[in-house]
Amino acid sequence: MPGVILQKKIMQAMEQTMNEVLTTRMGWIAALVAVDYVCVLLAVLADLRSGVLKARRQGVRRTSRGFRRSVEKAGRYYVMLFAMTLIDAMVCGALLFVAAADGPSLPPLPVFSTMGAIGLAMIELKSIYENAQDKSEYDRAIGQLRKLLDDPVIKGRFLEALGLGKPK
Repeated sequence: MPGVILQKKIMQAMEQTMNEVLTTRMGWIAALVAVDYVCVLLAVLADLRSGVLKARRQGVRRTSRGFRRSVEKAGRYYVMLFAMTLIDAMVCGALLFVAAADGPSLPPLPVFSTMGAIGLAMIELKSIYENAQDKSEYDRAIGQLRKLLDDPVIKGRFLEALGLGKPK
C-alpha cells in the first residue's frame, strides 16, 4: 500500500507541475510568437508604404495588381512562419514535458519562429532600402552598425548573450 500512495503523490505532483508549466510558460511562448507575427506584418506594411511612395515619386500608377502581389507575398511569408511555429510547438512541447516529468531542462523558446521572423524582416528592410530615394542616410546607419558589430567587446557580449561565447 505505501508504494501505491507514493505513486499517487508523485503523479499528483507531476500533474500540478505540468499545469503550472503549461499555464505560465505557454503564455509567454505564445506572446513571443505573437510578437514575431506582428513584427513581420509591420515590416510588410512598411515595405508596402515605401513601394507606394517610390511609385508616387516616379509617377507610376498604383494598381490592384501591385497591391495583390503584396498580399500574396504576406501570405507566403505567413505560411513559412506558420511552418516554423509548428516546429517550435513540437520542440517547446517536448521541452515542457521533459521539464515537468524530469526536472529542469532547456528553456522552451520559439527559436525557429523568431529566426524566421528576423529573416523575413531583413528581406523587407532590404526592399525598403532599395525603394529609398536618398540612400546616404541608410548607408551611414549601416556603417555605424558594422562598426559596432566589429567592436570586440560588443561582439563578445553579443555572443555571450546568445550563449555562444565564454563569459570573461
